[in-house]
This record gives sequence, C-alpha cells and structure tokens, in this order.
Amino acid sequence: MNMAFLDKLALSSLSPSSGKLLGAGLALLPVAIGSLRRFTDQVSDQSIASLFPVLVRYFKVDFVKFMRDHRQHLKTGQETGDFVPGVCHYYSLMSDVITLTSGPFWHFVPMYAGVSRMDCHHRFHDVMVKYLEAKSSDRILEVGCGFGEAGRQVALRSGAKVTGLTMADEEIVGGNERIKAAGLEGQCNMVQGNYHSMPLEAESFDKVFGIYTLKYSADIDAAIAELARVLKRGGRLVSYEVLVTDRYDPADSKHKEHVDNISHSTCMPPLWHIQAFRDAARKAGLEPAEEEDLCGPGTGTEPWYSCFERTGIFHLLNSPLLLRLIRFAEGSMLLPRGYTEWFDQCCVHPTVDFVLGGRLGIVSGAVMMTWRKP
Repeated sequence: MNMAFLDKLALSSLSPSSGKLLGAGLALLPVAIGSLRRFTDQVSDQSIASLFPVLVRYFKVDFVKFMRDHRQHLKTGQETGDFVPGVCHYYSLMSDVITLTSGPFWHFVPMYAGVSRMDCHHRFHDVMVKYLEAKSSDRILEVGCGFGEAGRQVALRSGAKVTGLTMADEEIVGGNERIKAAGLEGQCNMVQGNYHSMPLEAESFDKVFGIYTLKYSADIDAAIAELARVLKRGGRLVSYEVLVTDRYDPADSKHKEHVDNISHSTCMPPLWHIQAFRDAARKAGLEPAEEEDLCGPGTGTEPWYSCFERTGIFHLLNSPLLLRLIRFAEGSMLLPRGYTEWFDQCCVHPTVDFVLGGRLGIVSGAVMMTWRKP
C-alpha cells in the first residue's frame, strides 16, 4: 500500500467534495484490506487484515460510555495513584480486541529477519525459560498474566507448575478456558489479585516473572517488594518491561507526547525508568543477576517495534486518511457513536507511539532483568 498516496488523499479530503471522497475511500477500504490478507498472513499473524474485523465487530459496544469512563478512570488514577480500576476497565474491552488483532501474544519480542512474528514469540518463550532457569520441580508465578499464555508456554517447555495472577474477571474466565483447552489443568491455574498485595503465602514460589506488567504499577517499590515476598530464598525474579531510557527528556514536547500517549491510552501510570526497577529490587533485598537488552547492538535482531513496521500496520494507523474514513463512517451511522474517539485513543495510540518512541530511542521494549533472592 502506498502510504504517501494515502496522505495526499487525506489532504485532498479537505476539499468540498470530501464527503464523496471519504465515502468512496470507505467503500474501497475492505477491498484493499482483503487484498492484503494473503500477503500479510504469510508474514505474520499480526497484519493489516486483522484491523478490518475491529471495524465491524463491536457494533453493540457503547463507545461513548466506554471512553467517558476511561477518561474518568485516568483522571482518578492521576489524582489518587490508584490506576487499577482504569486498567481493569481498559482490558474489559481491549483484551478481546488485542487478541483479535495480535493473537495470543501481546508483548514485543526480538524480531529476526525472515522469521514470522509467531516463531519469534516461540523463540522468546525459550529465552524466558532460560532466564527463569525453570525446572519441572518448580512452582512458578506469572504476575499480570493476562490470559496466561506466556505462563502456559513456560509450563509446556519446562514441565513446571505455573500460577497466573491477574485482576480482570474476563482474563480469569478466558485463562481458565485456555488452560482446559490445552489440557494443562493439573499444571496451570489462575488466581485473581493485585500484585501489590497478593492472596499468596510468603516464599511459596521458586520463580516469579512478569511480562509487560509492572508498567501498570504506580508504586514500583511496593510491587517488587511483594514479588520478593512470595519468592523462596534462592529463587529468581524475572521482569521484561516497557521502559523509558536515559534518552527520554520530559522537557521535549515530542518525547513527552509519545510517552504520555502510551500511558494515557492504556489508562496506566507514567512509564518507569529502568533505574527505578534496579533501585526497587535493591530495596527489596534482591541481588542483580542478569540485565540485557534483547534487541541491543550485536544481537542480530530487528527493533522490538518492527512487528508493526514489517506488516504496514504502523503506516496505516499513522496515516490521516484512516481516521478520516472512520469519522465519516461514524457520522454516516455505519459505525457506532464514539467509535472514532475509541479507535484513535485505544488503537492508533499507543501503537504509533511505540514505533515513534522506539525510533527516537526514548522507549525500550526488550530489556530482560533478573534478580536472585539470597
């Protein structure tokens, strides 16, 4: 798809004939997306074609109310430091949307040239097992597990028993369904709770890990202290997170815009700096083991955000035309009221901000940190 052409088309839509132009573009959009399905599905399970079901699947959702509640939850979180209700509200809808568009794996992983996104994720699961030093005799806890997919992959590869902890009702139900479908009822289970205060006994797990989960914490010291509490002596804590780097300058308006969009669109606290994790682990009495940027120099990988670039999703979402088409469709009642705001705030962002922030080097999504409890 020629994205430069789309941008020119978007500018031309400012003319008096914009209604006809947008209407024609909207009519052609499913055809264009359909023509890309065969190609993009060969490249990755995350494709431009996966955006089309999002346009047509959620007609019964009250997007006006969803976004009104989203804004209120974010405001409350910023005032009180309690972002939990907002995160739960966000995932009450977005868990299904993200799975629909990206498959079972929601996090970024090192991408290798000529290797599909799904195979890159499977490589990452092997890497996680390695950093955990997971064994069949281990009891392992995955915090902020979503539907528990990563935990099930660790269980399958290592033979360990894995507990997934999440706050969202929908993820408990969906996780249990997936455990049953995988035949892992005797090896995996789901627990509902907040990882700042877990309904789990002290020193009850050999290993604890989280993938893109501590970014939802407004108190990283308390979160890591709680993870250390349930970890046995000699056990390992592994964290793989989205972080801001030393290059991030909050006084730079573009830097701040991208980083704020990532947080605001997902109703979570501001992203943490990597040093905050190091300091919190030290305060919790943990000893550093390994720290590695899996997409750093010499790793032979593509940038962690390249999954959005290689399929064209970033270019499509970053083009003004798509949002104009959606706004026209909402105005014509082809899409529900409030759909445009939701799509812009929760789909366009944070996707484009991950890429733009990653290109600037102010956001990192592939740092693996490991600590040991002495």
